[in-house]
Amino acid sequence: MTEKAVETVQELFAQIIDLSRETPGQNRAVYSANWVAAQGLVIKFALAHGLQVMVDDFGTVYADLPGQTSSQVVATGSHIDTVTDGGRYDGLYGVLGGLQAVLNLQKDAARLQHTVRLISFSEEEGSRFPTTFTGSKHYIKADQDLDLTDENGVSFAAAKQEAVAKLQAITGVNRGIPAVPACFTELHIEQGPRLELAHAQIGLVTAICGQRRFTIQVHGNANHAGTTPMDQRQDALLAAAELIGKLHSLAGEVSDQLTFTVGQLNVLPNTVNVIPGQVNFTVDCHHDDEATLDHYEQLLRQQVEQLGQRAGFHTEIERWAHDLPTHLDSQLLAANRKLAQKLGLSQLELASGAGHDSEIMSRVTPTTMIFVPSIGGVSHAPAENTSEADLQAGVALLTASLQNLAF
Repeated sequence: MTEKAVETVQELFAQIIDLSRETPGQNRAVYSANWVAAQGLVIKFALAHGLQVMVDDFGTVYADLPGQTSSQVVATGSHIDTVTDGGRYDGLYGVLGGLQAVLNLQKDAARLQHTVRLISFSEEEGSRFPTTFTGSKHYIKADQDLDLTDENGVSFAAAKQEAVAKLQAITGVNRGIPAVPACFTELHIEQGPRLELAHAQIGLVTAICGQRRFTIQVHGNANHAGTTPMDQRQDALLAAAELIGKLHSLAGEVSDQLTFTVGQLNVLPNTVNVIPGQVNFTVDCHHDDEATLDHYEQLLRQQVEQLGQRAGFHTEIERWAHDLPTHLDSQLLAANRKLAQKLGLSQLELASGAGHDSEIMSRVTPTTMIFVPSIGGVSHAPAENTSEADLQAGVALLTASLQNLAF
């Protein structure tokens, strides 16, 4: 079937969205057929509009609008992959909104001093292989352990080689990896309700929250549910529930911006007529201040230890994830604040609770993020949506920001 030529970014968006027409949400797991098709469409569109395209060995796409007098590069972009049955805008909005911003600058290319680059990172979500940010980590040459297989036993290396070869074979594509840019801006939907609740058109991201994850075990005493008196029980589930409630309350006391989630809970022996003898549950918490996370972890450990000192109970705790907060570039944020005011766009400064490629890029270059509202705060789901006016506002600010940096 011959691909239909597309003239506008809106048409390109519709064509990429249509790749997942047979599933409830968007499905572009890295190196899948839909992923190859989507990156291929971005490449062909960029080439057709006069951009210089390079594809690296992980499948990240770089589309450059060359500057007139400098080799310095001003970059924008996001990721092309999705979670399973994801939304229409997560990642893709930053790729195509960035592409639109680059094309907006192309109209006045004679005054463009620095090269402007659109980056479509190969993978951020970790929806196929048990790792994340492989595209941006490869770009900045970060160490990665990629001896991985997906649920079907396909290795990361084999999937990558087959998929990327198809992209690098497209006529007009250069194979390689360009130098790190002088700065990076990521346009993204908020994936939360704060902008909508504040009636703000634009979010200026100050930081990406740090994250800690724990597994907590509560050991009680399994016994017969019908014969054990209520005052003689060491019910691990009841104790765990009390602990979870206390930890939830403490999170709110520490900071109203600290998020606390128990996402997994396993009860043993998990039988209808046996008092639970052991409960394992996870705790996930996020905040943009490391000292706040330190304080909360101290309180969490105290509560777990106190439960373990009760007669008939024993507790264990393991921290298995510790990601530091990432503070984004203050000068880029200040410049975007002024530009938003000039454009008459209402704005809110906030930290991102979710991780982004900007977290990785900030390790090597000044980095900032621009958010637009998510209707109802919904993301990573088919109902994910943003109004057309807000989408356009984000692109307008990104265009002005890139122009300010590159002209």
